[in-house]
Amino acid sequence: MRDPGSSRGRRGFAILLTALVGCGAPASERATGAVAAEVERSLASGAGTFDHSIWHDLLENGARDGFVDYAYMASRIEELSEYLAAVGSVDLAGLAADESKALLINAYNALTVLSILENPTVSSIREIDGVWTDVAWEVGGHLLTLDNLEHNLLRPFFRDPRIHFAVNCASHSCAPLPRWAYTGADLEAQLEERSRAFLTDEANVRVVDGGLAVSRYFDWYGADFTAEGWEPRAESIAAFIAEYSTDEVRVAVEADPDITLAFNDYDWELNAITPPPVDGAGAAAVRTAGDVPQAGGLAGFLARFQDWVAGFGPLAPVVYGIGYALFVVLLVPGSALTLGAGFSFGFGLGFVVVFLGANVGAALAFLIARYFLRSRVERWLSGREKLSAVDRAVEEQGWRVVALTRLSPVFPFNVQNYFYGLTGVSFGGYAFASLVGMLPGTLLYVYFGVAGAGVAQAAGGAASVGETVLLLAGLVATIVVVGLVTRVAKRELDRATAGVEPPGGGTIDPDPAVS
Repeated sequence: MRDPGSSRGRRGFAILLTALVGCGAPASERATGAVAAEVERSLASGAGTFDHSIWHDLLENGARDGFVDYAYMASRIEELSEYLAAVGSVDLAGLAADESKALLINAYNALTVLSILENPTVSSIREIDGVWTDVAWEVGGHLLTLDNLEHNLLRPFFRDPRIHFAVNCASHSCAPLPRWAYTGADLEAQLEERSRAFLTDEANVRVVDGGLAVSRYFDWYGADFTAEGWEPRAESIAAFIAEYSTDEVRVAVEADPDITLAFNDYDWELNAITPPPVDGAGAAAVRTAGDVPQAGGLAGFLARFQDWVAGFGPLAPVVYGIGYALFVVLLVPGSALTLGAGFSFGFGLGFVVVFLGANVGAALAFLIARYFLRSRVERWLSGREKLSAVDRAVEEQGWRVVALTRLSPVFPFNVQNYFYGLTGVSFGGYAFASLVGMLPGTLLYVYFGVAGAGVAQAAGGAASVGETVLLLAGLVATIVVVGLVTRVAKRELDRATAGVEPPGGGTIDPDPAVS
């Protein structure tokens, strides 16, 4: 449970995202990608369990009256790290639904404790930069932030408002940590108990001057308690509170169903019985053993990239496509972004995102060259004989040459966009030829990304060997087909430009090494 006024920004396109979705409390937005698919499989058919006994023992001795003995937790850092390592490698898809729910709640709470241990001088969790949005931990083989756990997995997939009384943000006004771990077998009774404990506490709900003074939770996340599809729910926030609160509160709500709600100030002071050690062996142990192992190499990078993209929720394809178009205009090579689209969105949606982004960017660059930067681009392209030959071929054969250069690997894609703005080809012909010519290369690189996702999942046990073999076989076939197409295109382009006379006579002999 984090401060909704703090920055949600992720690196990269965060500013654009903020402009699009505005500000306020974090929304309940479903994660996408592999982690979402695994949680969905858990909800549909999972049957496995998870052992939370280590975390239970830590809480039994390290939590009292909702507060945490961080010095004790620091002295047991190896046990905490052992527990989080098991959380990091669990097969989410194989867990039963309540087991997944319990695991994600416990993971949030344990990682919050670890965040404090790793930052022992803070007096409030809000002093830890990016603690909810930027610091990622391995959970079920996926790098997830605390916000991912709460707002992209727990809330949207399980739609249980009692989750707000279970996750703990290391602060006085947060729902307190119990002295036991949540378990799949006892989860329903545990969530009911936590809801009653929170809502019967006068610090969170009390009758004042004919109204109710209630926790800020109901201001930030009020819709979670009344929305259709959430369970349990009530017709109003006051009615929900009355179900779990004291007799005094229940009578007040029954007497006035439209009772006024006032929201308490939120106390972000650290929920510490004893603070974590700042110096000495305890602090060193926190820093050494407190790092949860994360995937490295290409698989790790791709996993982190996918989780970063998933953080944008439903807007991820739109934001990605806008960014792709901007990179095209800025002459940034798009191969990595094309691969990333396949990895993050799959083949179908990934292809659409890249294809539209690339064509929009190409059209913008063409128009910029033709109407705004003509003299500068002309100077930049002067002396490039290969492009000069293409220019003269365009005068004779029009859009056909544009399509051939799109298919040929000889000419840099982003340079072509500005170059054709200087030629006599019409915008319509250029746009049509670009649509046709970009198809094979886009298909290839997006499929590369899809295959990369398959290999990474296989390495982590999330994909079967058969699925991986099919992906790789499809990749090889795609490479062969695209290779044949580009070979033919290059031969035809050489023919189109070979006989074109440059100024002063003679002919241009195309040199494939010039790009």
